[in-house]
Amino acid sequence: MADLAITENTDEHRYEIRDAEGGVLGYLEYLSRDDFTVLPHTEVDRSLRGQGWGDRLARFALDDLRAKGVKVYPTCPFVERWMERHPEYEDIRHQP
Repeated sequence: MADLAITENTDEHRYEIRDAEGGVLGYLEYLSRDDFTVLPHTEVDRSLRGQGWGDRLARFALDDLRAKGVKVYPTCPFVERWMERHPEYEDIRHQP
């Protein structure tokens, strides 16, 4: 699938995978708190599964949050596993 882009949708509080027509094919939700951001849920359309779009979405979101100086608390099992496989993101993990 070409012509897909990952962007932040601040109105919906999520990062989204969008096609050229603006359709949402995946998202990673976030909930902003005072000193960290919760990452509760990620979903990717079945048509994109197995193509690495979930990984790209997680990396994009975590890179963006890191650039903003935000710590993250992943409650989504996908993001939690992703961060375990990418220890270079441990610096932004919120420690409750």
